Amino acid sequence: MKIPTIITAGDSASWVESAFSDPSGSLLTSSGGWAMAFSFRGPQTSGGFDVAATGQGTGWVLALTGAQTAGLNTGGAPLVWTWQAYATKGGNRVTAGFGTLKVLPNLAALAVATTFDGRSQAEQDLAAVRAEISARLGNGATVEYTIGTRSLKKEPMAALVQIEQRCLRIVAREKRAQAAANGLGNSKRLAVRFS
Repeated sequence: MKIPTIITAGDSASWVESAFSDPSGSLLTSSGGWAMAFSFRGPQTSGGFDVAATGQGTGWVLALTGAQTAGLNTGGAPLVWTWQAYATKGGNRVTAGFGTLKVLPNLAALAVATTFDGRSQAEQDLAAVRAEISARLGNGATVEYTIGTRSLKKEPMAALVQIEQRCLRIVAREKRAQAAANGLGNSKRLAVRFS
């Protein structure tokens, strides 16, 4: 499927989907009378919608308007929506694909005085784990204690380090994906030219 993986709320988006085969191997095409649509559902009670495609050759053209995408994120944090594409003809329906769409907030639509944290969840988790590690190092590494009938048990330091390492891997993966989306390529790939 050619649907973008990341968009900004309020932006228009369009893409072309090719004809595809159903599970039995039959080719489904717009010229063969199949209609295609995408359904978007997600974390906000309002904002989900369905959009029909327009036939083009044997495939379909899909377009999201700025008004449609604006409803996918009215807050300040990125939101992940689930989409499902399907083709219909007569009483038949075939799922073409499904996935997720990350919708970034439209900063221009937020009030200037709005507090905004543009970090991903993994970046926020990494900062929280590092703050906990730092606090433990500064205040002693007490893991468990009891006062009267109440007790508190914290994650052992080794577990915090494991969480930190997992967050670091996720953040690195997000940064590589963002660099690729911005046309900067893969930082792990080395190009060599022989003359």
